[in-house]
Amino acid sequence: MLRVAPDTREAVRDEGGVHRVVCSVLTAAGLPAPPKAHPALVAAAFAFQTDPGLPPPTALRRVRGTKARESLAPAEPSPHLIRSVTRALAALPTGTDATGGSRVASWQRPDRAVLDESVARLAATWPQMLAELRIGVAQVALLEGPAIDGFTDFATHGAIYVNRSRLRTSPRGLPGPVRCAEALVHEGTHTRCNAAQLSTPFLTPAAGSAHLVRTPLRADPRPVAGLFQQMVVLARSSVLYALLLRGDTTATDALEARRSLLVERAQHAVVTLRERSPLLTDHGLTVLEECAALLRTATV
Repeated sequence: MLRVAPDTREAVRDEGGVHRVVCSVLTAAGLPAPPKAHPALVAAAFAFQTDPGLPPPTALRRVRGTKARESLAPAEPSPHLIRSVTRALAALPTGTDATGGSRVASWQRPDRAVLDESVARLAATWPQMLAELRIGVAQVALLEGPAIDGFTDFATHGAIYVNRSRLRTSPRGLPGPVRCAEALVHEGTHTRCNAAQLSTPFLTPAAGSAHLVRTPLRADPRPVAGLFQQMVVLARSSVLYALLLRGDTTATDALEARRSLLVERAQHAVVTLRERSPLLTDHGLTVLEECAALLRTATV
């Protein structure tokens, strides 16, 4: 069950649900149940579901070669991450300029330093958010190339994908570690939503892919499910900047401009979903109102 304010207890419970799904798929294929659902193991389970004829020895090597789960660990290019980016590129909307593509890149020392500083800022500014991220996010994959800014993929649940550009100072003066912290909250919240909706859906069956809406973060019309996740992401990201502004005396103009934009986009999502409230479950309606309440704290 999702709570918009970070909640480690519910996060642990929902990740347990993901783990049970992964275990059921792998054990049905004759593989040992893993103690934790590392993204590579989630990818192996996904592969078995989409290709039951996958040779067991190959899958066994993948499972046995998987290291113990870490949290927010910089991930080097590996097959499960590369396949995920390939799927994401194939799913880009028609007309998207994918010139230059995107690929999984290796972390360099300066990149790791920015990630470390971002985590430190979250620890100092919003420790509850960092604690929840550590439960759901095992790997941070670095992207290079302009086609994809960042994404999550349930087929590699526990991995998030962040473009290297989000580790650099923006043209408007947002520091790289702040942008990276936002990326962690943004993509980590998608991960949190994906796990939560397994046990407690946000939308009714009537809200299927036929209902397309304009959303704050995408030019192409998106299913209501996409807008719902955007709302939660934007609400949490708005709070991040409100908290940063209370404790940071540098780049305040850039921080305030970003906070204001995120709040505006989140409020737009709230209004749009309220207009479509019959498509939301009781839990979805609760999350909607929690987002609205959280946004009020981000506008003070």
